[in-house]
Amino acid sequence: MKLYRVLLRGMTNSSISINHGSPYVVAEDPTAAYKRVKDYLDKKDIGFRQDRELYKIELLAETGDYPDCKEQLFLPEDKPC
Repeated sequence: MKLYRVLLRGMTNSSISINHGSPYVVAEDPTAAYKRVKDYLDKKDIGFRQDRELYKIELLAETGDYPDCKEQLFLPEDKPC
């Protein structure tokens, strides 16, 4: 799994609410990360269509002992009930 920051064209500045245009997402790949954000915004009808357009995706960290991006991501371990 990898940690991405998804940057959209709009909704990145807000002094009173959530910046929906720059969320962090844990996903397998950049396409899945953007899809997860866009599906959420579409479902909640947040922002205008053009504001939901992808600007860029940054890979911040990934799981594994020697990640290619040089930053390790540690996720919670599954705990038995």
